[in-house]
Parts: sequence; structure tokens; C-alpha cells
Amino acid sequence: MNDLRKEFETLMEDRCVTSACEMEEDTYEYPDYVEAINAELMPPSKSGVYISRWDLKVVGEAINASIAMDTRARMYKMLMRSVHDKATMEQLLNAFASLIDAKLEPYREMMENYPASAPIFEEKIQKAERVKAYFNDVLETYFPEG
Repeated sequence: MNDLRKEFETLMEDRCVTSACEMEEDTYEYPDYVEAINAELMPPSKSGVYISRWDLKVVGEAINASIAMDTRARMYKMLMRSVHDKATMEQLLNAFASLIDAKLEPYREMMENYPASAPIFEEKIQKAERVKAYFNDVLETYFPEG
């Protein structure tokens, strides 16, 4: 029975199922802009659109970053690990902006087809446009020219 328990514990360590493995992954030091973008982009209440796991995967392909399906938070962090310079960040933010534009198209159609819904969708569109403008601030703040 002890051998079985030891074998099981070894298997769990190899698969990195323990909380110690999670702590090890979280020790990676992300640049400040990672949390800044996350705070503005990922919550639909702030950005006006929902960024799904599949959306993150598609955006990752825009910068040739192959990320595995996981939780949104982990996928976002894996995506951001692929950014090492201003050009890549610019590509990434442009991909996010294009994604946001695509997600706003149904809102605009709803506003056109159902004018009474305009106040609801206008608020979401304003939030999304604010986030897209924020992307320029990120580039200027965290990736200065000099």
C-alpha cells in the first residue's frame, strides 16, 4: 500500500498538479504593461466586448505565438510572454483592435435595425473605442521611441 501511495505522489509531482507547481509558474515577472492592458481589455464591463479563449488564440496567431487552450488568464499571460519589442506589441495591439472592430459590427447592426436599442449598444461601443485609444497610450508609455 505504501508503494502505491508513493507511486501516486510521484505521478502527481510529474504532472505538476500540486499548488507548488502553480506557484512556480506565477513567479514569472511580467512587465507592467501586461497588467495594465489586462485591466482595460479583458473585463467586458470595461472594454464593452468579451474576449474569449478562442479570440486570444486567433490574436496570438497574428504575432506567430502558438498558445495552448487554457483559462483566459493563463492564455493572456502566455500571449504576453511572446512580446519582446515594440514592433511585436504594435502587431498584437493592432490584432486586438481588429478583433474589437469585428465584435462591434453586430452592435452597429443592432443599432441600425432596432433604433430603440441604440443607448445600450452605444455605451459598449464607446467603451471599446476608449480601449482601442488606450492601446496607443500603452505604446507611448511602455515602448518609447528612444
